Amino acid sequence: MFIDRQMAQKIVDRAMKITGVNVNVMDHHGVIIGSGDAARIDQLHEGALHVLSSQSEVDIARDQAGRLSGVQGGVNLPIRSSGDIVGVVGITGEPEEVRRYADLVVMTAELIVEQATVTAQVQWDSRQRESVLLRLIEGGTSDSLFEDRVARLQLDLSLPRVVVVLELVQAADGTDLPLPQLQQLQHQLAAASSATLLAITTARQMVMLVPVPLKGGDAARAGDAPNRGSVGWDKALFRRQMDARLRPLQQYDTVHYRACAGDYFSGPQGLAQSYRSALKAQAVTRGRTTPASLSFATESALDLLLLDAAEGWAGQHLLREFEAFLTQDKNGSLQQTLEAYLAENMDLARTSARLHIHRNTLRYRLDKIGTLLQLDLGSVDQLLQLFVTLRLYSLSHNPG
Repeated sequence: MFIDRQMAQKIVDRAMKITGVNVNVMDHHGVIIGSGDAARIDQLHEGALHVLSSQSEVDIARDQAGRLSGVQGGVNLPIRSSGDIVGVVGITGEPEEVRRYADLVVMTAELIVEQATVTAQVQWDSRQRESVLLRLIEGGTSDSLFEDRVARLQLDLSLPRVVVVLELVQAADGTDLPLPQLQQLQHQLAAASSATLLAITTARQMVMLVPVPLKGGDAARAGDAPNRGSVGWDKALFRRQMDARLRPLQQYDTVHYRACAGDYFSGPQGLAQSYRSALKAQAVTRGRTTPASLSFATESALDLLLLDAAEGWAGQHLLREFEAFLTQDKNGSLQQTLEAYLAENMDLARTSARLHIHRNTLRYRLDKIGTLLQLDLGSVDQLLQLFVTLRLYSLSHNPG
């Protein structure tokens, strides 16, 4: 790692508080990149070149300084990181007077470099973990580069995991959170578990790959079971764990979040399937789930099944038939009646009371609905078809 200008100036500012004299920091080419004297920035410092070539301290008395380009009297010392010289720090003044500060200034410089190195490594690891997460939820085949990255990060991808899609918005108006706040929340959630992978995927969405407690023990670990959902995993325990993990988000009055967990799927493409199930379930439950809540894709299995069916010819046929019915329902009373009838489990008395109409009026409307849709509402099969059609229509027009 080499010293950049921002780091160099930070070293200068700290060192000058210690010494009370001017301090310069030179890069690995001997160029001044940080100084208490702004006029000296970008000058070549020959004393630093001697330090870099000799790899040791170089002292220059004031009466010798004029013989070297860009040099004033003082003490010049190497800054090391992991045994390598990454720059030079110069303390201006007579060597005998300023040498007493030398060890402290070098220690300060090397601590700042070490801190920056650690921070850069953490940030690099974080980006690499996010890269792994994105590859896993996108699916596709693995390659040696990906496997090397996983090995270097020491990630155990054999752990059974499910994908949790976390939506975060402003509580006041539902708009996107500022990116710094979103990143702060990401760091807070990531700190709770090193086994959980987490990444920001959109302006209002994070994705978490969370280890899941399987009921079948080690025999049901990822890769051992067929590549399908519904492998036994303990959703009650998972909910308790996620409630505890997400609880810190509740301290932010300005943030609303909704979380949806996909189902568990084993095999190489399992996390991609889990992600798709969570994403679809998040969409179909939007508006039906409350803030600060966790839902499961398995709780929306019927809606997800119907939403997939809506793309096929049979689903499109049912939707066209229902839309034709709606064009004949001029004031919407028939649709309202149908929805109330199904909501009250086909109970005539409760439906009449809910709509504030006479039972005979209700019977008339139901007969008209059956005629327009060419369905016998007394038939369980045809009533089920009507229920599915109504649900399909609701999902296709309000998917989230």
